[in-house]
Amino acid sequence: MTKNNLMRRVLLFEIFVCVVVGIIIAANVFFARARTLAATDQTLASRAQTLADSVDRVLQQRMIETLTLAALPSLRAFAASNDADRVVRAATARNELASIVAADPNVRAASIMDVFGTVVLTTDATMNVNFGERMFVREALAGHLHASAPANDFGELLQYYSAPLINNFGEVAGALVLRVTVQELWGTLGAQGDALLVDENGVRIADRTKTPQLFFALAPLPADITARPLAEHRYGADTTQIHATALPELAAAIMRGGMNLVVYRDASGQTMRAATRRMVTNPWTVIVSEPEGVALSPARDALIDQLIVALVSALATALLILGAQRIVAPRERSQ
Repeated sequence: MTKNNLMRRVLLFEIFVCVVVGIIIAANVFFARARTLAATDQTLASRAQTLADSVDRVLQQRMIETLTLAALPSLRAFAASNDADRVVRAATARNELASIVAADPNVRAASIMDVFGTVVLTTDATMNVNFGERMFVREALAGHLHASAPANDFGELLQYYSAPLINNFGEVAGALVLRVTVQELWGTLGAQGDALLVDENGVRIADRTKTPQLFFALAPLPADITARPLAEHRYGADTTQIHATALPELAAAIMRGGMNLVVYRDASGQTMRAATRRMVTNPWTVIVSEPEGVALSPARDALIDQLIVALVSALATALLILGAQRIVAPRERSQ
């Protein structure tokens, strides 16, 4: 066998090996990518469900506490009294409100509002201020418990929890409102930098991402949709405009409700995978996301390792074949 024939055979063998190895690696990459993304989606969905349950639990606990406090006789009696009797009952009710604030570091203020939404007793400086346009007041005066979206008020991010104050005839005589620091709610989302909480309009009311954009809508909203929450100061008196980002896929998932898996591109063009989960207590949605590149990095590292092993194996095989041919060829000529 001539040297040229030997080299030709080795080259053909190497090409054959590379093709086979390439097919095997391509198949492994395809299935590994599919498995990795499926596992990522499952993890995101599980985290979104867990966080939604946690946020629901925080809201429900605080709402039940507000309802329990609204049943205190001193607060009910004050709300149900006329102006003359309130003067007599004010000291006892004020002490009760002060005790509520002192007992919980997350509570900034406790207030009683009359049937018109005007503050008639409080632990802060909002006495006689009318909050009648705010949803937390309207809901309580309608006989409902309410947990507000975070709001930018008094130079701080806050939440309002409200409950109706009922008189002896079963009628709503006023509202008890607790002003609570927003960290209580936000703490349930953790600090991993990949979670959002948006309201029914797709406006971010908690943003635990690397570039927070609080009170930004996921996608541009029509003027008639933004007008009402701004008029009622849903996001606080200090929030006068709702800006928007360009994430229509996420916005569409929010409108669908329930649980959704979404693939979208962020502002930098990076492909993201996300899971959305609608809450039970309020029509809010938890969003948990992860860059697709980060999710695929273990599979990519494994692919590089496979390529290195395949190339080394192919090279070693070629060297072995060449060595064997050099040993065998002189013997064949001598015979």
